[in-house]
Amino acid sequence: MMEAALLDAESSAAALPAGTRREPRMPQRRRDQAFLDAFDATGMVYDCFWHADGRRVLLVGPPPVNLVADYYLARFTALPSGNAVTRRFHSSLSVMITELIDVPTGSTAIAIRFGRETIELPIRANLSAQLAGARILFGMNRNNDLRWIGEWARFHQRLHGTDTIVLYDNGSTDYAVEAVVETLRAVPGLAHVAVPVWRQPFGRTDTAVRLNPYWAHFPQIASMSAVLRRYGAQATGILNADIDELVAPPDGRSIYAVASGLRHGLAVFRGRWIEAVPLTDAAADHRGYGVSLTDAKRARSRPNKWALDPRRGWVANLKVHPYWHWIAGRPMFSKITPDGAHYWHFRGINTNWKRSSDPVPRELLAPDADLAAAFARAAS
Repeated sequence: MMEAALLDAESSAAALPAGTRREPRMPQRRRDQAFLDAFDATGMVYDCFWHADGRRVLLVGPPPVNLVADYYLARFTALPSGNAVTRRFHSSLSVMITELIDVPTGSTAIAIRFGRETIELPIRANLSAQLAGARILFGMNRNNDLRWIGEWARFHQRLHGTDTIVLYDNGSTDYAVEAVVETLRAVPGLAHVAVPVWRQPFGRTDTAVRLNPYWAHFPQIASMSAVLRRYGAQATGILNADIDELVAPPDGRSIYAVASGLRHGLAVFRGRWIEAVPLTDAAADHRGYGVSLTDAKRARSRPNKWALDPRRGWVANLKVHPYWHWIAGRPMFSKITPDGAHYWHFRGINTNWKRSSDPVPRELLAPDADLAAAFARAAS
C-alpha cells in the first residue's frame, strides 16, 4: 500500500511588537480569566504564502480589532529586492487577510515594518496547482485520540472519496505531531496529507457579547482561509468537519459531488447527536457509538457544517471568509441544504467535552440505522 504524500506544511508566523496588544471587542466589558488566558492578544500573522496566481502574497491572521490604525501604518517590503509593495486588507470579525500586490517574481520573504520593529516572514509555497481536482477534508486537532483521527479520515475517504487531508495541530501535548502524520498517511486511499502546526491560543466563547460570541477563536477560523487560499483554490471540493463529526453521504453520494452540482457550489447541513453511550465496553472510536435520542428535535445538532466547490468565481473574492458554521461574504441565496445531507455529531468523542453530565435513560434512545449502514459501507 502506498502511503499518502506529505505536503509542505511549514507556516510563517509573527507576533505583534512588544507592548502592542489586541483587545477584545467592547473591552470595557468584564471577562473571566479563562477567556483572557485563551485570547490571542499578541498574534499578528499566522501564515504568509503565495496566492495561487503567483503574483500576490497573502498574510492570514487574526482581526485587528483595536489595532486598525497600526495595521494601516505598517509598511511591507519584498525581499531580497527591497521593493515596497501595496497592501489591501480584507477583514472580518475573526480573521484578516492582507493582500500584497505585484510582489516581484523570485521574492523569498516579506519584511513588515510595524511600529518601531521590522519582522521578516518567509513566503511559503502555494499548493493549489498540485492539489487541482482534489477532494479536501480539513479541521483542527489538539490531543484527540489517534484512533479517532484515523477513523474520521477512513470514513470520509471511503464514503466521500476524500483524497487529501489538511489537519491543523493546535499544539498537541499528548503526542508528537509526527504521530498524527503517520496516522493519516496510513489511511488507504489518501493521496496527500498536511499537518501544519499552529500553537497560537485557541480562544474561548465570549460571554460578554451576545452577537457571535464565538468570534475569538482566531486560529481555527484563520486556518479555514489558509486551507482555501493556500491548498484548495483549485480543488474539486473542500469539506469542513471536526474529529467528532462524520458527514453522511446523501443518498449514497459524495458530499463533494453534491456541492459541485449546486448553483453556487455550496452545501450546508445540520447534524444529529450520537450519544455518549458506548455499544460495547471496548468502544475505541466512532464505531463504538451508535445510538441517538428518539426525540428528533432533541437529537438535532443545530450548527451548520458545509462543503464548498472552491472553483466558483465568487470564492476568489478575498472578502469571502470561511467560518465554522457559515461562509462570510457568500452570495445571497447561495446556502442550500440538499436532501439527505447531514452529519453525525459524537458526544463521546473529542476529549469528551461534549459528553452529557447526566446519563440518558435507555428508553429514550434508539440505534441510528443510517449510521450503522454507513459504517457497514465504509468497512466493505
